[in-house]
Amino acid sequence: MNTDRVLVIGSNDRVIELADQVRASRLAKGGNATPVRRRKDGKIVRIMLANVSDDSGLVKHRGNPRRYSHDHETPDNPPRVWTMRHLSSQVQDIYRASVLDNLKAA
Repeated sequence: MNTDRVLVIGSNDRVIELADQVRASRLAKGGNATPVRRRKDGKIVRIMLANVSDDSGLVKHRGNPRRYSHDHETPDNPPRVWTMRHLSSQVQDIYRASVLDNLKAA
């Protein structure tokens, strides 16, 4: 292995890249980086990167986010009653055009 290269290791203990010293010093300044330095000259030999924000395990939406209705209980909607989702003005125009096209086809 070339001694001028620095191992950059991710939070899953896999090598992400072999960086040169210039890039390594830039990466070492990151908030999620832990540089490992050689004792005799302080040269960076390895950088351990931690996750900054891994939200892959979080549930983002219940069901299909493209559905236009829901039966969730809200302050305005009683339980087990279907209601329309709030649509932004941009989506309202698309929804309106879709409904009008379907009505013309029927």
